[in-house]
Amino acid sequence: MNVQKLTQKSLEAVQNAQNLVIGKQNMQMEQEHLIYALAEQDNGLISQLLKKTGIDCDAFRQAVMTEIDKIPRVTGSGRENGKFYVAQDVDTALVAAEKLAEKMKDEFVSVEHLFLAVLGSPNKAMKKVFSTFSLDKNKFLAALQTVRGNTRVTS
Repeated sequence: MNVQKLTQKSLEAVQNAQNLVIGKQNMQMEQEHLIYALAEQDNGLISQLLKKTGIDCDAFRQAVMTEIDKIPRVTGSGRENGKFYVAQDVDTALVAAEKLAEKMKDEFVSVEHLFLAVLGSPNKAMKKVFSTFSLDKNKFLAALQTVRGNTRVTS
């Protein structure tokens, strides 16, 4: 994935996910970290879209954090400070987000592309959260269409 193609909000979300990984002392960034970072952005598009689908954003974030809290922590001398890996499914989602942006004729990868990429191929924990909130790709795309219309991401 080309980070030069990320919008400012997407880049912030990835950085916040990284900070969450480090803060929680997890060994690798999982989809849960990325989705939590996307959902917690102040006045962010993802929280607006979740509301449009009838989802309580606070409850959604709490459910994701519950899954994050289940991820093993690594502490002690064996852990290099600030170092972590990116899970294969996160890497796959980042690549898929870039392809989604191209498919939607957007010049940059925005937060909705990142969210849709995970929603399209969630890991076990995120599948559980999405199922709990009855959130699927079609429902999310319908909400996105009402907010975005036919505009494109060009900056």
